[in-house]
Amino acid sequence: MKNTKTLFTIILIGALILELGNCNLKAAALTWDIDWEAQGFTKMKTTAYVMGHHTANGSAVHNGGCAASAEHMGDVAILYTLDGTYLGMYECNDTGGTEGIQNGYVIDIYRQNMTQAENYMRITGGKVYVKWVKGAG
Repeated sequence: MKNTKTLFTIILIGALILELGNCNLKAAALTWDIDWEAQGFTKMKTTAYVMGHHTANGSAVHNGGCAASAEHMGDVAILYTLDGTYLGMYECNDTGGTEGIQNGYVIDIYRQNMTQAENYMRITGGKVYVKWVKGAG
């Protein structure tokens, strides 16, 4: 019985080592090599905004909201940095005021203050992977 447990442990450790060989170690976090486009993600430019009181759909601006082209109103955007760091999910409730946002190649994320906006831009470098999920309503 002891030999079986030892063999199982060795096989399990070997499988873990093989799996870890398929990932990259960056900034003390594991990130997997992902074919983002095959998973339904689109690479987009991103910006952050802090001003405004109401969005295009009439709701108050809030963290967790974003502005994008009108076709995405009511949808949810799942965002990752280009190195695979999860940023969060954002409800599209605004259409933005720039051509890039309105034409669908920029996503604008609402932040509560300028410090948060600057931090977001530092983390993303102005580019993200976005996957749109259709809203239920």
